Amino acid sequence: MKSVTCTILIFSLLASLLTGCWDRTELNEIGITVGLGVDKDGDQIRVSAQVVVPSEVASKSRPSKGAPAVTTFEATAPTLYEAIQKITEISPRLIYLSHIRMLIFGEEFARQGIADIVESLMREPFARTDFYICVAKGTSASNMLQVATTLEKIPANKMFSSMEVLSKTWAPVSKVTIDQLMDVLVSSEIHATLPALEAKGDLPKGIVEGTDNVKTIEPTTVLAITSLAVFKKDRLIGWLDEIDSKGYNYIRDHVDTTTGHVDCPEGGKIALLALRSQTKTKVFIHNGEPVIQISVENKSTIRENNCKKMELKSVEDVHEIERESNAKIIEVMKHSVETVRRKFKVDIFGFGQLIHQTNPKAWKELKKDWDHNFMSLQIEYKANTEIKKNGAIMNSYQKKMKE
Repeated sequence: MKSVTCTILIFSLLASLLTGCWDRTELNEIGITVGLGVDKDGDQIRVSAQVVVPSEVASKSRPSKGAPAVTTFEATAPTLYEAIQKITEISPRLIYLSHIRMLIFGEEFARQGIADIVESLMREPFARTDFYICVAKGTSASNMLQVATTLEKIPANKMFSSMEVLSKTWAPVSKVTIDQLMDVLVSSEIHATLPALEAKGDLPKGIVEGTDNVKTIEPTTVLAITSLAVFKKDRLIGWLDEIDSKGYNYIRDHVDTTTGHVDCPEGGKIALLALRSQTKTKVFIHNGEPVIQISVENKSTIRENNCKKMELKSVEDVHEIERESNAKIIEVMKHSVETVRRKFKVDIFGFGQLIHQTNPKAWKELKKDWDHNFMSLQIEYKANTEIKKNGAIMNSYQKKMKE
């Protein structure tokens, strides 16, 4: 009898541990949000949520009805989460943030400061931190989320994938997640940059056309990530162009592979694919002043040869190409730094961060007026390109055509 009583008691205690999910929400009650846009609306915040339409993406075997794969809901309120909750006035489902792929700030909003939004999203227990962030250049985030895209039915997924591929193969931008952005915003040693999202083509027409935008070979409007937005603390202050953005990424060691060209001495150009690129940045004190030394190691291969006289089978010619490549990389990095100094006067390259880590004593004095000290900081540039391959053929067959 005692054993039966003990058994019942044990099972009763075990059952008390099986509490279930007290806050569960069924799948058919949530709207899976993949893109979130934040804009300024007077003195309030306008939130745009790009939500997946389940019937259009649920099954690949089931034919599509031709409807968009996503829909966008918008609401305006004094705070971010009030606006998100207010969306339920027009949405039949609760806005669910755990699957966000892209966060987009409208340009007007970014110029007013983004710190409050970053902090709010970091507080959200159900939002992951692996989504990417960008700034809509010249327009609102709401407009960007209304443009249909090719190849990817879900525009937020298209932007996410573009960011992945672009940062690995072309390198005018670098990926930024919300935890990385927060780390920079709280630092006094570096200012933030974010990718710039542009609408190429006729944006108003692309929005009106909806899915018809992608029913032609050449869409009316395409979304392109082209360069970098520059911030001072949490406020947008301007834009870098594509070349200066690539120079920034070389300095920050964000270049994996990319393609560029050098000019041939006798005319023509040679295209080089950087197979691997690594940047090492050091600081040393010379006559009491910090000096930054930037060294780029580049392993490249020749992908295109339009030189008139240069013979790739010549070792000296290959070394000449390497020297030209070194000069080009140094020129791009130097131009990026000088552009930032001239236009923005803020350290986005992390030089202050490097000095603090390497020489805290020197940084203690420099940090008092770092933006001013950054303007006169001495920087030395080095590049070492090594051409590993000449491609599938040695010399251009076009030379034989001209003989």
